[in-house]
Amino acid sequence: MIVLHNENEKIFYIEQDGKNIAELTYVYGGEGKIAINHTYVDPNYRGKGLAKELALESVKYVKEKNYKIIPVCSFAVIFFRRHEEYSDILL
Repeated sequence: MIVLHNENEKIFYIEQDGKNIAELTYVYGGEGKIAINHTYVDPNYRGKGLAKELALESVKYVKEKNYKIIPVCSFAVIFFRRHEEYSDILL
């Protein structure tokens, strides 16, 4: 599945049949920082790694922008705790 990004609305998302089935939202946490504040996957699509795909796209985005991530929502906190290889982009 393809992860889409709407920078104006500060959301990474995956659509299926025109409906958002997974999303990761963020807010700017100051210059050069984003705070991941919400992650959701439709119950019918859970367990398929969609939240991980969203997180990986957020990693790619912050690396391109030379930003840092502040994990706020529980998924983001756990994801980045399990993936220490991204510790260089965390605050």
